[in-house]
Amino acid sequence: EHDSEKVHKLRWTLTFIIAIGTALTAVLITFCTQNLIQVKLDLGKTWIDMERDGSTFRGAALLIIIALCTAFGAVGALFTVFEPVAAGSGIPEIKSLLNGIMVKRSMRIKTLLAKASGVVFAVAGGLPVGKEGPMIHSGAIMGAGLSQGKSTTFGWDTRWTKFMDFRNDKEKRDFIACGSAAGVAAAFGAPLGGVMFCLEEGASWWHPDLTWRTLFCAMTSAFITNIFLSGIKGQTHWGILSTPGLLAFGGDNTNNFDFTAWEIPGFMFIGVVGGALGALFNLANEHLTLWRRRKVTGRLKRYVEVVTIAALVSLVSFGIPMAFGKTFCMMEEREGCPSREDTTDYTVKMYCDDGKFDPLASLWFNSPEDAIRYLFYEPSVHNIDSHCNLSPSVLVAFIVPYIICACIVYGIAIPSGLFIPMILSGAAMGRLFGFVFTTFWNAIGIVKASHGTYALIGSAAMLGGVTRMTISLTLIIIETTGEVQFGLPIFLTALAARMTGHLVNEGLYDIHIELKHVPFLPWDPPIWYQTVRASEVMSYNPVVLDKQERAARILEILQSNRHHGFPVVETVKDKKGKQKRRLRGLILRKHLCQLLSPQYRYRVLYTDQEGPFAARLHSIKWEELESTYPHFPEASTLHLTKEEGAKHLELAKYYNPVPHMVNANASVWHVYQLFRQLGLRHLCVIDSEGDVIGMITRQDLTLDHCRQCFDIGVSEPSIRNWRPLPPHQRQRVRSEADLKTMRNWTIPRIPGRRLSTESARYTARLWPNKDERKG
Repeated sequence: EHDSEKVHKLRWTLTFIIAIGTALTAVLITFCTQNLIQVKLDLGKTWIDMERDGSTFRGAALLIIIALCTAFGAVGALFTVFEPVAAGSGIPEIKSLLNGIMVKRSMRIKTLLAKASGVVFAVAGGLPVGKEGPMIHSGAIMGAGLSQGKSTTFGWDTRWTKFMDFRNDKEKRDFIACGSAAGVAAAFGAPLGGVMFCLEEGASWWHPDLTWRTLFCAMTSAFITNIFLSGIKGQTHWGILSTPGLLAFGGDNTNNFDFTAWEIPGFMFIGVVGGALGALFNLANEHLTLWRRRKVTGRLKRYVEVVTIAALVSLVSFGIPMAFGKTFCMMEEREGCPSREDTTDYTVKMYCDDGKFDPLASLWFNSPEDAIRYLFYEPSVHNIDSHCNLSPSVLVAFIVPYIICACIVYGIAIPSGLFIPMILSGAAMGRLFGFVFTTFWNAIGIVKASHGTYALIGSAAMLGGVTRMTISLTLIIIETTGEVQFGLPIFLTALAARMTGHLVNEGLYDIHIELKHVPFLPWDPPIWYQTVRASEVMSYNPVVLDKQERAARILEILQSNRHHGFPVVETVKDKKGKQKRRLRGLILRKHLCQLLSPQYRYRVLYTDQEGPFAARLHSIKWEELESTYPHFPEASTLHLTKEEGAKHLELAKYYNPVPHMVNANASVWHVYQLFRQLGLRHLCVIDSEGDVIGMITRQDLTLDHCRQCFDIGVSEPSIRNWRPLPPHQRQRVRSEADLKTMRNWTIPRIPGRRLSTESARYTARLWPNKDERKG
């Protein structure tokens, strides 16, 4: 009981340390990014002034910016050359980990260093990426690394401490959830949104204690981030808590976000448009990712791709405002217009005259956070023809190329987040819709929301359409704006975007998980899983071990397959003299490899003369078996001498005597819930007498595998009462239309073998007429 209390205190202490580490990482990333972006802006301003003075040729600033941004992109891509897992946002990996699937090298300190360093140069290089997604991944790495008390990268270990109690999959997943929530809180200043993100996006198992810990970790992270950012940004003094996260939507001009109840249907329409655009974005990115996997292979090609795209994006981001010149220039202070005190710091002058600014350059050639704040806080008036409003032409000139660039960039070998690009493009889209709805509200004489409100709604629509987040997205925006009254319209907007997007495809994170062939299990399985039995999707003839096995056979089994769990059986004879394999337990591959390693084999192996009693005297404790977690010996590196191979290994001391099992007649829906809620990786299938007849893993529960087993498409009514063919007669049917054409097919027959009762019923269903069945 005393040791349990120590472990409990250490668990909460580590949660606090994870929050501090995540917050400091966020502050460091923000500090470095801001300074590099300022260097780019100052350099561009200097060369633009030189062009005006005639001291250099026109276009020199463009070449300098392209060279600088390309150099930033090249440096950021170097980190992924040494650690490829650091590329991307990392959220698909987090969702997989919280779902119970371990992703190799995704939780290492080396990955954290590459992620944090690479995203700094990616954002500073002007790529349409954000640092908020990688921040969530960084928080998850903090949770996974600090909780284990060891580092493979630096070669230190604290196995002599209570950290050993946390070296298992369950504890590690809980700490990853805490770190992910802390990452969301540090990025957006949204502790509740961070907790809900973990719960909505991936966690397969949840309990009240984990809720308290994730909330405590998220709040602490937001608080620490707030303290440090208050001094770093230079606008306030240290300790004045006015900057809750890396991206805060709230401001002094809260009246800019007013709206009326009559505008909620319009908000939902924006959500529908955002869902459609998000589905199109996901579809294009999916095909682009598949093309990259075929054509852009190898680290060198991927590195060259990043450098090339960085140069092209910098050309677009600086070249478009440069091409328009002074076309869109606006006065800093316009007569008869609302004050621009809240957006003065978020604009860029570029080629405009003194006292003016370029709104298009303020969107392209600026930090993404400042561009978002500019769209949110730029004042507007209800008169659509007023010179006070941001021109729709500026928004169109920004939205289309920016979304195309964001689609191309997501998936290249550089740390990149998706939140900021979607929020920025959605804000521009929402502001564009503000002009349309303003015309309508003017016609009927109803007071309407400002364009900044529509920008906020548009950001939720676009982000929800791409990621399909609803509850966590609503909470994040509510917390970052500090406006509770936005709860319903933002939720309805995100819900409309989610429902519209789901008509076409899944969320972008789920698409990338599927492209990586990860056996991810969503919250709810298809309803027709209830009509299918476990015996119809399981793997037949599983590899089993006896309670006492020869070491040579165990090593041969380990080296001949990649199974991670092996049923341990005891062979008995029934009343008729037939041999039956009674399930006695389940042993994991990693434990077998550990037992056969040179460090332990001399203690556990015994000869026939010595008997198992000799090995029992030197049996290995559970703590020793798990001492090297999560790295265990590989079977390919193990070698046994002829004498060692002839010895035996008693498995009774090391297997799990009460493994999870299911009857062969259980529904796949029930099996799915066991895997999803308990985080299982293996499930033994037994018959009514307790004999092992199969194994089920996560791959066996995926939709593609079940469809292959059923030889059918995706329509639920067509398979609700359908029985699958026997294994020797199965064929692949790709759609429901194919099922209708099967009446003209001939079912393959094995010579000299009669159809089973199940096959006969299936034949009768396809050919109701007996004369037709004679063939």
